[in-house]
Amino acid sequence: MKYKKINEATVQCIISEDDMTEYGLTLSDIFERNEKGEEFLRDIIERAHEEVGYQINNGNIAMQITPLKDKGLVVTFTEEGPAAFKEMLQHLKEVLQDVSAELSHQDEVQRQSRPLPPAQEYDETCRMFVFATLHQAMQYAAMIPKNYSVKSHLYKEGEAYYLVLEKNRLSYRVFNKISASAVEFGNLVVVSKERLQYLQEHGECLIRNRAVSKLRRIYSA
Repeated sequence: MKYKKINEATVQCIISEDDMTEYGLTLSDIFERNEKGEEFLRDIIERAHEEVGYQINNGNIAMQITPLKDKGLVVTFTEEGPAAFKEMLQHLKEVLQDVSAELSHQDEVQRQSRPLPPAQEYDETCRMFVFATLHQAMQYAAMIPKNYSVKSHLYKEGEAYYLVLEKNRLSYRVFNKISASAVEFGNLVVVSKERLQYLQEHGECLIRNRAVSKLRRIYSA
């Protein structure tokens, strides 16, 4: 595991597939937040003190978990809450780009003369969150104030539910605020054109537009 201290309140940890194997974990353990997965995440936070001198002050920690294409994870956690969301997202994008570059370098001999795929472009005007259950997605939607008109779509891929939010006419302040509240129920997936296209092609679209509004109404019924 590799730790990086972003600031005094925020730390990022890159977890490889080998790390997951060593702990006897699968991605399902993490995203379903079962006992084994929760214990692993607590251990990551505790080890951050030894690795980078991270101090927990108020104990109110927000966490982002994003899978990597090599079956690893990036875990980012902070005590700064919604105010740190944009910075966390930016550092997460940088890590994903660095890991992608490293994997491409490792695969260079096998690819030989095959052309490299184009670099992924990450869309800051779109946020994607994954929820283990539909109920969690509805709980999150119910927390978003009704006066915010959120352009949103709901997909199901495998056993997980993906809620895609578009900034559209929202200010970045509002967009970051409603995005940050999602971490109580689900996890952020940094959006690239390729990732969104894959979800649209392989996932089942449950609600095409105004997903937040419709989920809120169902939850409140």
